[in-house]
Amino acid sequence: MTSGRKIVATWSALSADELAEQVRAHVRVSDGTTRAVWAAVRDDQVLRARVRGALSGLKAEFRGHRDEAMWLLWITRVQQQLAAEPKPAAPAPEPERDWGVEPVAEQGEAPAVTPVAAPAATKPRPQVPMVVFQTPAG
Repeated sequence: MTSGRKIVATWSALSADELAEQVRAHVRVSDGTTRAVWAAVRDDQVLRARVRGALSGLKAEFRGHRDEAMWLLWITRVQQQLAAEPKPAAPAPEPERDWGVEPVAEQGEAPAVTPVAAPAATKPRPQVPMVVFQTPAG
C-alpha cells in the first residue's frame, strides 16, 4: 500500500475538524507524496467530497487574511488536482487496414460530404499604446 493510500485510509476515519487540520497541513506542500495523496483522494468519491468541503472552509477561513492570495493559490491547485481526470493507461491500438484496397461506393449512393463552416470573422484587437518608463529628471 502506497503512502498516499495509507493516508487516505487514515483520513476516512477522521472527524470533520481533524480532517480539516490534516488538509490544512497538506495544502501548502507540493511534493511527490502530497500529489500521491491528492490522487488517492480523487479516487475515493466520499473522501473527495469531504476534502472539498474542508477546502471550502479553509478558503472561507483565510478570506480577508493578509496571506489570502497565497492560500487561495494553494487551495485552487489542490482543487484542480482533485477535479482532474485520471490519465488513461495507454491508447487502444488502431486496427490494421489493408491499404491496397479502397472501399467503393455503390452506384446509388452519394459520397458523404461534410460541410465546412466558414471561419468566424474576428474583430481586430485594439492597439495598446507603448509605455516607456524613464528615471525622474533631477
